[in-house]
Amino acid sequence: MTITPHRIFLDTNVFILGTTDATSAEARLLEWAGMGENSSAEVEIVVSPELFDEIRRVGRRLYNKDWAGQLMAYIWRQMRLHYVVIDKNEIGPIVETGLIPREDAEVYVIARTGQADCFVSANHKLIRSLVENTGDFECLTPTEFVEKYLA
Repeated sequence: MTITPHRIFLDTNVFILGTTDATSAEARLLEWAGMGENSSAEVEIVVSPELFDEIRRVGRRLYNKDWAGQLMAYIWRQMRLHYVVIDKNEIGPIVETGLIPREDAEVYVIARTGQADCFVSANHKLIRSLVENTGDFECLTPTEFVEKYLA
């Protein structure tokens, strides 16, 4: 029996895709994690001010500010959150190592600070970098997570 991770970091793309495509692996993952009526998980989702800013920014750009605000409300009301504040000084040294792409260093620090057991993202390049270079946590795409833990 595979033991489901207790604390998970979900990248912005999981929240956006999961709320716009009800048939996606992202939607199934979000529902399992608390966004929906059929949740049964006792999972904590690692979040931070930076992640919320990115979700709002992308949501406004793709849809509108009301849509982004509604998504934020769902996250706050329906999910068990593990809220972290990161030390921005940690980002520079990580970028300098070259192990993680510059644009992804902040989300890596959020997941690491939140002691995530699993990092879930549709960004295959980021997933590959994290798995190969850090080993800090399990890294999966939404489809891989669903197949491994929710099948």
